[in-house]
Amino acid sequence: MRPSQPLLCGKVAPVSAPGRVCARAAAALLLCALAACGSAGAKDAGPPTLTWYVGPDRVGAGALAQACTTAAGGAYKIQLEQMPADVDARHAMLVRRLTAKDTSIDLLSLDSAFTAEFSAARFLAPVPEELAPEFGKDVLPAALTAATYDGQLAVAPWWFDPQLLWFRGNVAERAGLDTSKPISWEDLVAGAERLDVTIQINDRDGSGLAEWVNALIVGGDGDLVRGTGRDPKVGLDSEAGRAAASVASLYLDSGRGPGPSREALASFAAPGGGFLIASSSIITDPALAAVAVDMGWTAYPVVGETSVAPLSGVGLAVPLYAPRTEMSYAAINCLTSPTSLRTLMVDTGHSASRLTAYDIPGVADSYPMAEVTKAAVQTGAAVPVTPYWHAAQSAINDTWRPLADFVPESTLDESQRAVRAAIAGELP
Repeated sequence: MRPSQPLLCGKVAPVSAPGRVCARAAAALLLCALAACGSAGAKDAGPPTLTWYVGPDRVGAGALAQACTTAAGGAYKIQLEQMPADVDARHAMLVRRLTAKDTSIDLLSLDSAFTAEFSAARFLAPVPEELAPEFGKDVLPAALTAATYDGQLAVAPWWFDPQLLWFRGNVAERAGLDTSKPISWEDLVAGAERLDVTIQINDRDGSGLAEWVNALIVGGDGDLVRGTGRDPKVGLDSEAGRAAASVASLYLDSGRGPGPSREALASFAAPGGGFLIASSSIITDPALAAVAVDMGWTAYPVVGETSVAPLSGVGLAVPLYAPRTEMSYAAINCLTSPTSLRTLMVDTGHSASRLTAYDIPGVADSYPMAEVTKAAVQTGAAVPVTPYWHAAQSAINDTWRPLADFVPESTLDESQRAVRAAIAGELP
């Protein structure tokens, strides 16, 4: 049971039909949240400090924290704590801290791939009934699904990026690719071979390979994992899985790149770099500063007829044992406001989870990828919603790497068995 503490003047809310938030209820909520700390805070030297654990993604967290601290009018201030850049290290740290009922984390930037696991483990404070409709309002379906577990909103959707096909200068045109139409993996590889340039696939934190495999399978009308229990359907040995392996083999055998790699950005910016598969926010990465002004973009390569880009994002969560739940949710309400979402999109290139953020004044003129990303987030594929995704991801990494040894039939067979065993909780 949670320590005795009122839950934001409300109840947990189902999210089957997020609708309009009642302005009166929202106002009462914020008054309740801020008043809850007022009498205690008056005796302190300054306002209470909320510690926001942030991931490695460039989100301008410092500026957003300062803006929301100012907007709070002295009710609280937000300080940042950086989490590990590697996905396994980040996951291990959070599981360790939250299992120990750590009270030092007030709010948390949570990988969308972790949401189901952390919800099932009861690591997260419930989203209050008064805020759930607003947090879920106008959110793209994939982001809402990723933020929901067991019928309830578990985190506040924040940003959700699709991967795009980036290219340098007029490389796409010279490769014979029409960027106004879907580009197949076959045509992409052939074009890169024609120009003798590379196709780099960015792996930002160690999750890139599993995201790539998942999107290839979904693009072939399959599912990598379907079901939230210990015995789900695993689709690596399906027709869609074999089609995904065929694409991977085509790409790897061409020698155009090593597969998902943490060195992808540097290789793309180096001589011989031509194409890059990476998120829509990669344009702001310092590693691409030398070539960013010359970069173009188009939709993710297709397996079938529709572009199915890997989708990944972050939701804002409050740990179950956070000591100031009301204030934490007040801060999240600020961080998901239109003003904050505009800053997020314009300054860092991330795609907000809320589709209406694309219509916020100033976004269209400062977010040139909008036309492509807005379509991509509606057709792309996030990783499966299952509490056991991290185990499945590790099994994929273990059985597909090193990619230099990739053999479609044997790799798929081994990976199918390993993923099923990992989800079932069997020791390797």
